[in-house]
Parts: sequence; structure tokens; C-alpha cells
Amino acid sequence: MARMSWQEACQLDDSLASLDSLFSLAPDYARTLTGGLTNRCWKIVLRDGSAYVWRPTTHITQAFSISRIQEYQILTTIEPSRIGPKPIYINGHGLLVEWIEGESLTKGLSFESLLKSLVRVHSFPTARIPIAPFNYTARVDHYWIRLESRYKSEAYQAIYHKWRQAPSLVPVDLTLCHFDLAGYNMVDTPLGHRIIDWEYASIADPRLDLALCIDIAEESPYEAVARYCQLRNLIEVDDWIAGVQAWQPRATMMALLWYLLAHQLWGDEQYLSQAQQLLEGL
Repeated sequence: MARMSWQEACQLDDSLASLDSLFSLAPDYARTLTGGLTNRCWKIVLRDGSAYVWRPTTHITQAFSISRIQEYQILTTIEPSRIGPKPIYINGHGLLVEWIEGESLTKGLSFESLLKSLVRVHSFPTARIPIAPFNYTARVDHYWIRLESRYKSEAYQAIYHKWRQAPSLVPVDLTLCHFDLAGYNMVDTPLGHRIIDWEYASIADPRLDLALCIDIAEESPYEAVARYCQLRNLIEVDDWIAGVQAWQPRATMMALLWYLLAHQLWGDEQYLSQAQQLLEGL
């Protein structure tokens, strides 16, 4: 993380200047945060030692259909649980949230602990969260439309058209979903494991969120789904396994389009390589 004075940070990212009226004194310093793939965020430290994270709204967030307002509404609703960061302030330039102090769980997090956190997310009442449900087809269509023609090879077109519709499944209740739950988005704190980076979170089919979680962790879907159902006291295990399996190729295709769009925006060859690997897996 690159540390710099507040004035230097504001010159580098003018969205930070929109926070000046929020602080009685200029912050002590700011750091760019590494690890987030979607957008450059900032850690802001005040003179009294309190710290925050600034999550700006940019052309990058717009390209990935990320709404800071939706993120703020979700974090506000779940704030009493302390599972996520407390939202502090939102404006047209971005979202300010608390900095969660603790140890990153990028390494050493057991899949059991990950599943328990996922179940906790899926257990929040959705009626109090004022957002529209996630639309899978609309999201992958958004990614596809944003892509330049050079990315729309016959192979990518075939995969996109094959998996762009949501599967026909036995219906389940929609839940709050994080859509990027893994150790790199979790922090070990005195209050237990807490979750950060809620920018993709939405109200959706929990089987899609579970499929993404299983794929990131590279776990067996049969054992993972069975344990998830046990943790949630669900008895229709076979239906849940079938649902997760139906969502898995669609989750992979959605991730594939994300990596292609990321390559278009940043030019990092690792993104294109990752997309090609996912294509081979489909």
C-alpha cells in the first residue's frame, strides 16, 4: 500500500476531496489498498487513529454494474450484526465505510468456517433490504454488451448463448448473497470473522452464491452442499445439489465474461489467461 499525505491523495483521486466537509481536520494520511480487483479503494486514517475505507464510484464500477447506493443499503441493513463494515457516508462520488482491523483470512481459512459465514449471510431477513433482486441474465448481458468485438470469438459467443439463461429449478427462497465470499474478503477480529467488499452483494438464489463459493474454494459440490444443508437445517439435499450443479456452469460463464471485461479495461494479460482457462473448463 502506498502511503501519502491527504493533499497528495486528493490530487491523485479527486473523489476524495468530496469528503473534506465530513472531517473537522484533514486526515493524517491515506493509503491505496491492494487486493481488490474491481476498483482502487483507499484507507483513510485520521489524526486520532480512527480509520475508514473510501470506495469510489468510477467508470470501472459502472462497467461492472456496481451500485454504491445498493452496497450502502445492504450494509446499513446488516450493520447491527457487525458481520460487515459499518457504512459511514455516501455521496455521488463513492461510499465511506469503517476500516475493519484484524488479520486477513486469505490463507488458512477452513471451508467449514467459510460455509458458516455463508450461511450467516443467507440467514438475514431480506424484506428489510430495499433493493431489487439480482437478475442473472441481465448481468451477463450487461457484461457481454460492454465487450468489444475482439473478445466475441465463436467460442466465447457459443458459451455465452448456451448459458445466458438462468436454470429452471425447484424454487427456493431468495436470500442475501455476497457473490464473492472467500478468505480474501474476510477478516479475523475479536468479534469473530467479518466480511468485507460487499459491492457485488444482492438478493438472489442462494444456490448461485453457494456455487460461486464452492468454485472459488475448489471444493467437492456434493460434500459442500450436503454440509451447507445441514448447517441450514434443509432436508431437500438432492434438490440443492442439483441446483448448485445447474448454476455452476453459469457462474463460470459469468466469471469468464468478468475477466474478459477486466482485460478490456486494464489490459492485464492475467485476466485474459484466466478467461481462457475458464472457457476450457466449460
